[in-house]
Amino acid sequence: MGCGSGVPERYLPQPMSDASHRPDSGEPFRKGLWFEDFEVGQVIWSHGRTVTEADIVAFAGLSGDYTGLHTDEERAKRTPFRGRIAHGMLVWSIASGLGAQTGVFDGTIDALAGMEMHFAAPVYPGDTIRLRMEVTAKTEKSGRSGRVIFKASVFNQKDVLVVDGEWRTLVRHDRSRRAQEAEA
Repeated sequence: MGCGSGVPERYLPQPMSDASHRPDSGEPFRKGLWFEDFEVGQVIWSHGRTVTEADIVAFAGLSGDYTGLHTDEERAKRTPFRGRIAHGMLVWSIASGLGAQTGVFDGTIDALAGMEMHFAAPVYPGDTIRLRMEVTAKTEKSGRSGRVIFKASVFNQKDVLVVDGEWRTLVRHDRSRRAQEAEA
């Protein structure tokens, strides 16, 4: 059984090797983990996604942030980054999507209650990023959901940390499991 949750290990998201940041063998896992399925210390990795020129242009248009660092190659060459970089909020937004694509929140998340982020290194057009989520805390709440806090870290293809932060989520309780525990 996985992490003492009653869910077989092969159905839980499997961590990637911290050395390689690559997905493991690809065993399928049950999507939509309940509050009770998460354990402090559990690590979930996403697959990679390449940040493209089109992503940067679209985000500039969507956000209205046309800062030269993101949109003017000649100007950006004169910065410490030596070229254009992706918007930090674009990278964090893609990370949010990568977290959703892991499937662990499918049908079980009630809310993303808060986020904090710290930009550690630039992401350039063509970089491939991956998300590492580690459960750092769980708080039992009465009612429909409990609070699960994740350390969210984004790495590039060179395994360099580019964004680090925290996600505070509300994840639904498994009512059938709670009913069984109440009967016992």
